[in-house]
Amino acid sequence: MQLDPVTIQILWNRLITIVDEAATGLMRTAYTPSVKEYHDFCCALFDANAQMLSHSTVTTAGFLGIVPEVMRNFLKKHPPETLKPGDAIITNDPWIASGHLIDISIASPIFHNDRIVGYTLCIVHHLDMGGRMSTLESKDMYEEGLKIPILKLFDAGQRNETVFEFIRANIRVPDKVLGDLRAQLVANNVCARGLNAMLDEYSLDGLEELGAEVIERTESSLRRKIAALPDGAYRNDVVLPKIPGCDDEIEIKTLVTVAGDEVTIDYSGSSGEVGAAINCSYNMTRSYTSYPIKLALDPYVPNNDGGLRPIKVIAPEGTIVNSRPPAATWGRTMISHLFPEIVFAAMENIMPETILASNGGSPANEVYLHGRHADERSFMAIAQHSGGFGASARFDGYSCLCFPNNTRNIPVEVTENEARMYYVRKELRADSGGPGHNRGGLGQEIEFSILDGGTELARDVESSVRLSGRTEDGPFPVFGRRGGKNGRGSGMWANDEPVDHGIYRRLAPGDRVRFILSGGGGYGDPLERNPDRVLADVEQGYVSIEQAGTEYGVVIDPSEMTVDVEATASLRARMS
Repeated sequence: MQLDPVTIQILWNRLITIVDEAATGLMRTAYTPSVKEYHDFCCALFDANAQMLSHSTVTTAGFLGIVPEVMRNFLKKHPPETLKPGDAIITNDPWIASGHLIDISIASPIFHNDRIVGYTLCIVHHLDMGGRMSTLESKDMYEEGLKIPILKLFDAGQRNETVFEFIRANIRVPDKVLGDLRAQLVANNVCARGLNAMLDEYSLDGLEELGAEVIERTESSLRRKIAALPDGAYRNDVVLPKIPGCDDEIEIKTLVTVAGDEVTIDYSGSSGEVGAAINCSYNMTRSYTSYPIKLALDPYVPNNDGGLRPIKVIAPEGTIVNSRPPAATWGRTMISHLFPEIVFAAMENIMPETILASNGGSPANEVYLHGRHADERSFMAIAQHSGGFGASARFDGYSCLCFPNNTRNIPVEVTENEARMYYVRKELRADSGGPGHNRGGLGQEIEFSILDGGTELARDVESSVRLSGRTEDGPFPVFGRRGGKNGRGSGMWANDEPVDHGIYRRLAPGDRVRFILSGGGGYGDPLERNPDRVLADVEQGYVSIEQAGTEYGVVIDPSEMTVDVEATASLRARMS
């Protein structure tokens, strides 16, 4: 059939619905909170030429620039002519796929009328791949667990038992990991079923015409937005805060060049790869660098291959932004989650209305817990908490919202059910949001304690807590924008003693771990914030009366909880 503009828009939405239905199938059949609650996964649909046409809207956004390369890498090893209905291909190779071993990618061809019309791919962050577990201390990939080369997990519908048994033999919680792996197969089957139903309903033989149209629309839309920016080269070189387990000083050198309707981001001169688990593969760097450009300039057009084509990323091999095997990569988000902020800072002066201040939870916070229950069953659990969202030209930042990873906070009840621990506190931290005309979102303070397991085997729990590690007065704070001030708050303590984050440690029953995640950066001059908004912040406990005066120049009568207008005008005049 001939596709008219209305039908194209309907089918484009249908492609997105198909992958969202696949994501729903994944979440409902998965075994772990990493998928069901945290949403650290993606589902994508491709045409017969391996061009990404749609990407699930419930997803980790950092996969957007990764999945097209993963699919193309799969087809280099298994060309289309070698694939059969019922095939499923698997890998977790950090350089072929998404950057560290605990992400497993599974792809399947989609057949319609006896020919391949597309492909489906699902990537999931799994709890465990063996190795040293979740620590920044690993020196190379071999300490981090089992690497799965590109293999057929299913061959014409027949399960490869050898692959399953190798995975089972190398991980601590095989039932959960293999359960999530089977959920990925469910997602791919749902995606294939949905595409076949659409092709039948609209009497289509394939996706060639539709795919070319949606990709061209996305690409041309982003190119128009880029072309509206002034041509030029914009540099932002930063030294990152010290990362536990890594003695090297890490510098990220960034040159953003806008030329016509294309953007090039060049990381040449950045630090070399290091002997700690924070190195990035090129796929990861490309994805988290491209994503903020699309996000800032053209957020409403759905994501597909077209949104990547106007953006070029240069990352020299052998650097921390394009490491070589067997570099350790487990904590690669310690670097990659900072790329959006680094790019935004470089482009702050040419698109100030469309960028965010820094986020207090970047890099992402993750808590890993491993041990035994009182009945000696092994457990492994993940928890995640977020800092404050950066403010923008239009809005205050949200409190405790994930950026740039776009995952969810796992409810405390879920983590307490999964692991032998309980939360002592989880509360917003007043005065943590960066002051500004628009205030940064609040960070939070979390404390948990280890339960008594009741048996000798269940006595201890192994724990790793990874924080952003950024302080207000450090080399790379949670920056404000356009006169806004930095977000505040950071640190980690075990039994009230300060400790490094990201290091694996043993905890005994009754031990307590407390950590603080920073608020987001502010946007614009704090002295221009409406005093009534400052008063509302004070009433809600977001800002103290003291900070209302020292940062915003607003004098509040504590007995009446009203703004002293004359005193405020006088104080602001002196401060400005």
